[in-house]
Amino acid sequence: MTIIKKISVLAIIFVFILNISVILINACDTWIALPDATENGFTIFGKNSDRPLFDCQPLMFYPRKTWPVGSKLNLGRLTVPQVEETYATMGSSPYWCWGYEEGINEYSVVIGNEGIWTKVFTEEIAAYIEGKEQKYGPTGMDLVRLGLERGKTAYEALKVIAGLTEKHGQFGSGIPTISVIAGGYHNSYIITDPNEAWVLETAGNHWVAKRFSTGITSISNTLSIETDWDLASSELVDHSTEKGWWPRDKIDVFDFTEAYSDDTTASKEKRMNALERAMCSRNLLIEKEGDITLDWMKQIARDRSSTPSIDLDQTASSGIAILPKTTEEIPVFWWCPATPSNSCYVPFFIHGSKLPEIVSKAGTYGKMIDWPSKVKADEFSSESYWWLFRDLCDKVRINYEERNPVVRAEFDLLEKAFESGIPNVVKRVVELRKAGEDNSAAKVLDDYTAECVQKALDKVNELRKRFEEMVIEVPKEYEPYLGKYIANFGQFIDKEFIVLIQNGHLAVDVPGQMVFELNEPDEEGLWYFTITHTVAVSFEIDDESRVTGMKMHQTTEIPRKDIQSEGTFEDIPEEFVPYLGKYVLPVGNVEMTLLMQNDHLALEMPNKIIIELRPPDNQGKWYFTIDDKTSVSFEKDDTGKVKAMKLHQAFELPKNK
Repeated sequence: MTIIKKISVLAIIFVFILNISVILINACDTWIALPDATENGFTIFGKNSDRPLFDCQPLMFYPRKTWPVGSKLNLGRLTVPQVEETYATMGSSPYWCWGYEEGINEYSVVIGNEGIWTKVFTEEIAAYIEGKEQKYGPTGMDLVRLGLERGKTAYEALKVIAGLTEKHGQFGSGIPTISVIAGGYHNSYIITDPNEAWVLETAGNHWVAKRFSTGITSISNTLSIETDWDLASSELVDHSTEKGWWPRDKIDVFDFTEAYSDDTTASKEKRMNALERAMCSRNLLIEKEGDITLDWMKQIARDRSSTPSIDLDQTASSGIAILPKTTEEIPVFWWCPATPSNSCYVPFFIHGSKLPEIVSKAGTYGKMIDWPSKVKADEFSSESYWWLFRDLCDKVRINYEERNPVVRAEFDLLEKAFESGIPNVVKRVVELRKAGEDNSAAKVLDDYTAECVQKALDKVNELRKRFEEMVIEVPKEYEPYLGKYIANFGQFIDKEFIVLIQNGHLAVDVPGQMVFELNEPDEEGLWYFTITHTVAVSFEIDDESRVTGMKMHQTTEIPRKDIQSEGTFEDIPEEFVPYLGKYVLPVGNVEMTLLMQNDHLALEMPNKIIIELRPPDNQGKWYFTIDDKTSVSFEKDDTGKVKAMKLHQAFELPKNK
């Protein structure tokens, strides 16, 4: 095999390496308590946005605006027609993105979205991998902002998002620096106003929606609407029956979640994680139903009782919106950057006229609109409110149990002070608005937010300095492993992986993602990530007992689809027969085939390149003849039948001297 072909083969495999890049987008949560479920009779909305650690989210404000007829709107990966008037909006906006993760408009409509995985998405990715042209659509974040700019009620915003989804679909990456294969997803939403909420779930161009007028609900990164809904796209059921996802004779009991949820192994694992978090937020809402307050919603946002938890180290922002029904009150959008447990909620007001400049600044890359796969990672800037809090969260994470209580003691006092000042501010603003002095009212709100932001800034910098001066104790047995290791594979070419101490454990800082704590090494010297059983590291040690490098080990399970026809087994050695057949990669539903070639078991890749395998070693691993760092092994069921193939990869990272 030529060098060029070998590179092509490995390039295909690199698409699927390091599932940790996928873990990061599996952990958003949105929840809602309607007036009958809250203490003060207001609607209260909450959302945690989880993103890569570098995915800075400035808070942006855009006033109401009229547009010339025929105007176009650039969303980065496509352009859509602009409407004649857009409503004032405020939202948490990734540094590369036009849209919002969560946001509010001047009519007290609030929206948050979740990444989900469907059978439609799996088909789209498979077609993309095969080289078929795909129509790019808006991101879910773009649709959040579009709904806010064009909808005066939750229902109107729902129709905007649903209509644009039907017209444009949603294909494309939603994660900066990552292609659509690892960074793509479909979307679900909670869309609310002071009177009602809608859960909207999508699958490509198809959608279904359920209305809530009382009580509570929550969503996470999975479909949740089953047989009961209020609105749906016209071809929703027919499309599923045509694809064979739902039997035609059971249309009267059609289950959207069962029909459209992706059923690959990887997506099933994501679904189980999402269901655990959704159940956690729902149980916490039920616990206080009828008496839910702002403080309780903050507790939900900061909850770490589930695995993975609602509050995660890679949470990029959190928003809690208080939506009163009457004009005697005004909506308040409580927002914090980075991880809620280590951050501070500050009150922002859609009826103000501007935000403090530092709140709307990104890091060194800047705030712009571009294709996510083309942008570079944002980096720390002391001029960015978001990055200052991100830096504090990183410092707390080094010793969470010791440092988090320090942070909470300081920020809890600030939040209480901010909340205590709201009634007088609102009373003054309502009086000014009734008198027709809207500009003066907006200034009161702007000034109060600016005052709160400055106090939060002073405190975050004080805490950052305090933690910088603390000495980190390093267990002696871990000292040789600490340092920087240079990657040379996949998306991590020339990136530094840092081995450090976190919460008394050895940990690996994966560039642009998060810090992963490690379990103690097993008998083979593999230090598995505590968050996943499929990724581990080992260390290279020279004759003088010096650590010279690190290896990243990745295991990807590839479920078996079927076996070869018995008629094809002629002249095939009996020991190879149990493994032959098709296996389906968990991303994109891409088929790989095990067959015989030159008396060797061989793996046929999607591009028809065939890789021969060496005989298994004493651990049952069949190494590639062209690559001694990549192998496969097989998993059998209770009857001894092969049910899955595991792809094992190891990537070397020399230690930076």
